[in-house]
Amino acid sequence: MIKHFSIICLLLSFFLTSCRQDENEGIRGLQSEAFYERYNNYIISWLQRQIAEEKKALAELEERIGAATDSEEKAKLEANREPIQRNIERYEFRLSLGDYFNFASPDTIPDGLVWEDGMDEPEIGSPKATKGGAFRYFVPSFPPTLRGLGANSNNSIRGELYDNIEIYLTDLHPDTQRSIPGVAREWALGPDGRTVFFRLDPEAKFNDGHPIVAEDFLTFSVLRLSDFVDSIYYKQYLREQFAQFTVYDDQTLAVTLPEPKPVELMAYYCSIPPAATHFYDDFGPDYEERYQWLVPPSTAAYRVKPEDVIKGDSITLTRVDDWWLKDRKYYRYRFNADRLSYRVIRDIPKAWELFRAGELDYFPITLPEFYYDKSEFEAVFDGYIERTTWYNRYPRIPWGLYLNVDEAPLDDKNVRRGVAHAMNWQKVIDIEFRGDASRLPGFTTGYGDITNPDIQAKPFSVQKAREYFAAAGYTEEAKDGILMKENGERLEIELTYANVPQRARMMLRLMQEAKKAGLSILLDGRDGTSAYRKGVGKEHQMLYTGWGFIPPVPAFYEYFHSRNAFDEQGNRKAQTNNVFSYASDRMDTLTEGTRNARTREEFIRAAHEIQEIVAEEDLFIPGYMIDFSRVATWRWVRWPMNENTHFAPPLAYIPMESYVYWIDEEMREDTLAARREGRTFPEVDRLVDDYRESAEQEAEPEEEEANEPEQANEESVEEEPVSDQEGAEAAPELEQALPEATEEGYPESEQPQAPKEEEELEERIIEEIEDERVPPAGIPAIPGDLENPASEEEEGGEE
Repeated sequence: MIKHFSIICLLLSFFLTSCRQDENEGIRGLQSEAFYERYNNYIISWLQRQIAEEKKALAELEERIGAATDSEEKAKLEANREPIQRNIERYEFRLSLGDYFNFASPDTIPDGLVWEDGMDEPEIGSPKATKGGAFRYFVPSFPPTLRGLGANSNNSIRGELYDNIEIYLTDLHPDTQRSIPGVAREWALGPDGRTVFFRLDPEAKFNDGHPIVAEDFLTFSVLRLSDFVDSIYYKQYLREQFAQFTVYDDQTLAVTLPEPKPVELMAYYCSIPPAATHFYDDFGPDYEERYQWLVPPSTAAYRVKPEDVIKGDSITLTRVDDWWLKDRKYYRYRFNADRLSYRVIRDIPKAWELFRAGELDYFPITLPEFYYDKSEFEAVFDGYIERTTWYNRYPRIPWGLYLNVDEAPLDDKNVRRGVAHAMNWQKVIDIEFRGDASRLPGFTTGYGDITNPDIQAKPFSVQKAREYFAAAGYTEEAKDGILMKENGERLEIELTYANVPQRARMMLRLMQEAKKAGLSILLDGRDGTSAYRKGVGKEHQMLYTGWGFIPPVPAFYEYFHSRNAFDEQGNRKAQTNNVFSYASDRMDTLTEGTRNARTREEFIRAAHEIQEIVAEEDLFIPGYMIDFSRVATWRWVRWPMNENTHFAPPLAYIPMESYVYWIDEEMREDTLAARREGRTFPEVDRLVDDYRESAEQEAEPEEEEANEPEQANEESVEEEPVSDQEGAEAAPELEQALPEATEEGYPESEQPQAPKEEEELEERIIEEIEDERVPPAGIPAIPGDLENPASEEEEGGEE
């Protein structure tokens, strides 16, 4: 009987499992229409709940205002009325729209729209660029997946596969920051000030040749909202920052936001890329496994062929010969190499040697020891490898100390102010960066009028630090010079950081200098992943790191809103970018204000006050910044130098990622022959500072003369690299060392020798290489800031 029962159980189990599998198989495909209906119903219910909650909050606020007797308290309470009323208005507006995923007749498009095509901006790149050749670079590890969505998709090569090369509805010109066409041929702002209408280019195709239609942009959202995809941040962002997607026909769609944005940025905020609907016929509960090693068709100029994915070894992208944008303005002089080959080289010294041997084409050398020391060798002197120092206008990464104000003793403002004065960042800059960096003024730098000009970093001062520590009760001094309270509590703060050589030396120097002010810094160096997780887990006291921003505006919400600091029970909320654990009603109002600003002026007012609070509360202690990249490239990697593009567009973060370079195959052959024959070329050590914000603009150089082949000399030599990106003003010594580009081209230069350090520095470059491949923190594939992105932008030039 028991035997028969066991067999029955097995059969029943098999039957139920088969049913579940059949059920899952039945879900195959996007099932878009059913999804639209479910999600539309969900959004209506969600909006109704939000309205009810906001009205309840408003009623409670009115009661508190009515009961307030203190005029100052009453004024603070009244300041919270407008944000709540505004939230109610935006939710009610969204509810009035109807369906989130909407389909309408073209006859309902408003009359009198003013259509723009963005064709008046300057070209990007050089008309001398040629197509062909291969660009060879490397990554330190093979990605855990090639998917652009789901678990592990935010990996070290996703920029090369997706973010850096996909074309959206529109884009921002990398110099003027005005909208230019992408998949959309033209666009128009609707009369409600919240909707942008897009007409697709009729020739638009995915890079597998399949035509792009309006509903492919809905598929972009469906994929990210699906329960089959691990994409919590997109789910929140798409729900809260988009009000409606409307398809009118295959070539026309509209995107509506909950509130108007500054008019000049509306197309940018409404711009998303399409997703290839036809590629997801097998989409289902096993999406992440089934699509693990597949790169979907996209709008990019490059495709990944299955045979070009060699697991653990390399990934190669191939340019699409019939790419529909290949002859269009803004795209015709970019994406020039036929193949982009990314080789996995885990040993960074080996990568450096392969670059020197000519097996790699590009190498970042922004770190002083790489520029002044390691790149001083024969291949550079003989002109086979060219070095370039290129200034940009990219927003500065806020490298510095992030203080957890929910941790004692940093919950005391006097202690935080004392710490700010106890950090000798200038000594770090002078010694570790050889003066090539400068002090970062504040958390938000490099955004023009959005940056508050009154914010300056607090100077190193032992006297001021001790005064603030005394105000916090640290009035006694131990035998080792560390301050303590009368009860014997020592002034000790743990500093967490990624334990790579340069950072370790930087933190050691800060620790030694802080001791002069009576502060004991306990160094907590750990591997990068562990340090990062400790930070976003809110388990640190002080964290040295840098979160990245992208133009055109910074995202404040994710870093400072209380929603990302504590949960409803008052516990610290892990896995968010508010690593300060900071919460205040005023900051919430301001960050919501920047997120929902309707004009640039409104955004600037809120942004300036946010920066004032960050500085006043000493939430962030500014470290350093560098506003240039140094790269080493073999001479066959050519770069623009004309009136439109000086080496790379000014708002590129990494020169390589602008894709304006090209490979000169004839120059490659000539260079390799010269090495064999002992011929040499003039040394090239460029300074391109036309985009340097602190320098006056020089006369525009004649187009491309700087990149014309030099006449060969007589010797051969080894090769050496070019630079990566960091941000700061160069010291006067650097300006003297590097000649400027002129109309006659780049003159030769003799690079002075900097003193060499005894310690081997190869490990530092690991972080520099990985930094070039990780998107800036909190930046989704669509504009805006998320609630819980928790994604660090690693610094160019370390690990």
